[in-house]
Amino acid sequence: MKTYYLIFSFSIIFLIDSSLIAQSIWSGPMIEFEKEDNADPTNAINQDSISPSVAITRGNEGEIYNAFLENEAEKGISPLGTEWAVGNLSEIESLTFSSFRTAVVKPKFSVGQKLVLHVITENIYLSVEFTSWTQGKSGGGFKYKRSTDATTSIVENNSETKLSLFPNPSTNFIQITGLNQTENYEICDVVGSKIKQGFVTNNEKIDVTKLTKGFYFIKFEFGKSVRFCKK
Repeated sequence: MKTYYLIFSFSIIFLIDSSLIAQSIWSGPMIEFEKEDNADPTNAINQDSISPSVAITRGNEGEIYNAFLENEAEKGISPLGTEWAVGNLSEIESLTFSSFRTAVVKPKFSVGQKLVLHVITENIYLSVEFTSWTQGKSGGGFKYKRSTDATTSIVENNSETKLSLFPNPSTNFIQITGLNQTENYEICDVVGSKIKQGFVTNNEKIDVTKLTKGFYFIKFEFGKSVRFCKK
């Protein structure tokens, strides 16, 4: 009973906080996340860090959970800090949100369903579609596609400099052409977290081998940014 009381208290706090934050609907490009069977859920590589309050992962069995708030899934309640509904982003005003399990009935039924995820603390709504789910005690793998923040998916045009980035998608490196001088750069993920920074000259290669699969942005000091995909 004490555990449920604490969870209920957290839920109230999340709801109060989200009411003070403007609603954000992520309708940008879809990205894919996969946690493979038997992969370590405590490793950030196997967590989908959607926002500063939510990182989705799964143990070797059971449901998904929020690695920022939980060490394992609690049936019918996890992931904490989120609520889910079956439907589309265009329907959020009429959707009924609940826990992940309540929304999909059984986790394996999530595959192929159109879902909307509400990240409560940041008041973010995004589309999620599961494409695979390992059943039983067979490793806890799952894969889904989700939408991103459209406002970070746009290349800024506040500079006359015309940049080109290749290869895109990339595996080991990216190369920038169109720079007139050495420039400071930052590589950020889709939620704005800085992953890497440094200096680059025209046509110089930047090593991206250690980046996990997904979408990133390389941002320059003069205000321009370019989106790329790491395979």
